[in-house]
Amino acid sequence: MTSDFPFLTRSEFGNCIEEFERAYGAVVDVEVRKSRGSHTYLSIHKPLFLGQNNDDAVDSDIEDVEDADPAHLDTVCPTLEYGRIEYHVVYSASWRVPVLYVRVHTNAGVEMDCTRVTDMLVTDSKVRGAMDAVEFGGALGIQDHPELNEPFMYLHPCHTATLLRAVAPARGVEIGQRNYISSWLSLTGAAVGLFLPSIPH
Repeated sequence: MTSDFPFLTRSEFGNCIEEFERAYGAVVDVEVRKSRGSHTYLSIHKPLFLGQNNDDAVDSDIEDVEDADPAHLDTVCPTLEYGRIEYHVVYSASWRVPVLYVRVHTNAGVEMDCTRVTDMLVTDSKVRGAMDAVEFGGALGIQDHPELNEPFMYLHPCHTATLLRAVAPARGVEIGQRNYISSWLSLTGAAVGLFLPSIPH
């Protein structure tokens, strides 16, 4: 359990991300990392198919290539463009909830801009409309990653507590440290293309 659900202390957050790594480490490229300031955060990486690489604009259709090695794909399919998406789950001391940070790079190391990433990852018009309706410029913004001091896109956490508070009792689910991050990502991750696979029990 958490001491003040849906809010977390930094220590509870650390336990939650360690539980997530234990549960999903065999099926997701996930790692608990420690920042220079000794805070922990969760890092999830996924390869990404970006489209056909030619003189025209790259097709914005997106497909996961979960089982592919992006380095090997460049040699096998040199006309296709692949990339890598980074998701970081970071604790917000102000909101007392996790925040999802996102960054996408092509295999050439070029960081993709917010508009292109949004076009690729937020394909559902209802989700896009709901994200645009969030006050202060929408749910997806850009700010420095609090642990790395580098620009990342992030999902604003202003409705996280309300969402978790509303969903848990309605579905009869008890959310504790063991399933907090997976429950939260199942509600928010789809907005930026992060879907968790089923894990064996």
